[in-house]
Amino acid sequence: MRWYFVIDEGGSLGPTGEDAKTAVRSAKAVGGLEPVMLYYGARNEFTGWMEINGVKVIDAAPSFIGKLHELEAAGTYRAHSIGHWLRVAVPMLEREREFVLYTDCDVMFLKRVNWEAFRPKVFMAAPEFKKDNWAYFNAGVMVLNIPSMQDSYPRFEAHILHRISDPKWHNYDDEVALNEVYKGDWERLDPRLNWKPYWAYDSGAGVLHFHGPKLHVIEMMVAGKWPADNPTQIQFAKMVDGHIDSYIAWLRQIGDRLQMSDLGLALRMQDAASGLLRRKAEITGREIDMGFMNYSMFG
Repeated sequence: MRWYFVIDEGGSLGPTGEDAKTAVRSAKAVGGLEPVMLYYGARNEFTGWMEINGVKVIDAAPSFIGKLHELEAAGTYRAHSIGHWLRVAVPMLEREREFVLYTDCDVMFLKRVNWEAFRPKVFMAAPEFKKDNWAYFNAGVMVLNIPSMQDSYPRFEAHILHRISDPKWHNYDDEVALNEVYKGDWERLDPRLNWKPYWAYDSGAGVLHFHGPKLHVIEMMVAGKWPADNPTQIQFAKMVDGHIDSYIAWLRQIGDRLQMSDLGLALRMQDAASGLLRRKAEITGREIDMGFMNYSMFG
């Protein structure tokens, strides 16, 4: 199965770039995937690493990149990153396959999956915070029907342009756009193929998605260096603290798994698990408000 992931130059230089390398290593380990990376920015050591490791790198940009720059210059819109918006470019750049897999950079493939068996009418996706809440999907893992997505792209882009041109949608993003435009059209993907570490450990998970807090966030938390300056930072800390046993279990399992292929990362995982075990003792009995994880865009 052809597998797409996307990133921009800024992302390639930080933790997201390291996450992408981990995803590629895990994809090679399980097999059955043909990696393609859409990239926005100047080529660098990161893109070279990708090519050496069998990833086809394609220089790309969203079709509405000019509008994004125009609105950012006017101060009425700010994209989280161009890399995020590259996700919507995948269907328009694919010319050979009817179905492809897309994932975010922060995933690990845990076992070989017969992705070719999935043939959605538009695309398949799994829930976000709650694995039984199918009202809103997480776009971090999707199986795409390319001809169908191409046919609907003009409507999709028109919706995006309408939203980002309105100042009240100044931080609008691609996942929200996908949920709005394709409401009722997408099909359910087994949550084990977009499993989150804040869910309980499950040996049947095929793809682990570090949605929300990544390893570097957890490392900062256990070192007492994670800031709480904005709602996102506060929510990340709550996600870990509120599901600390699940994070400890996953970090230990992944740490054990990586010992032969990436000892440095394996040790970081194990150290983070040990740090969370100490943190667990410190927060025991503390009430943690997890209400934000009940989010549902459509009520």
